[in-house]
Amino acid sequence: MTKTSPFMTGLRAVLTLAFLYFGLRKLGSFSTDVAIYEAIGFGQFPRYITGSIEVIGASLLWVRDWEGPAGLLLLGTMIVGLSALLIWVGPPYWHMLMLMVGTTTVAYVYRDQIVGLIR
Repeated sequence: MTKTSPFMTGLRAVLTLAFLYFGLRKLGSFSTDVAIYEAIGFGQFPRYITGSIEVIGASLLWVRDWEGPAGLLLLGTMIVGLSALLIWVGPPYWHMLMLMVGTTTVAYVYRDQIVGLIR
């Protein structure tokens, strides 16, 4: 699998749509998202942080040399989100597992960009 393969372009497109959808839902104060953050018990401020990270990460998937860091950023968001759902809210979380697989794939394929940022 190469960075320029049609599969990677399609995966980045699907991830962009998914993260824009979920991020804008959080920023738009949809009742379901507000209820989830109320159930977690930390108030609504984390909802704005998470939504912003998701929208920014989705955008960075298309910025040259930032695809890998964007995948890693979104993977971190999914790990925290899945942990919160498992601890405080409960199912469904299958969609988060699928997003984790996708973001892990992007971060892995573009891993040289991540290593380049560290050096």
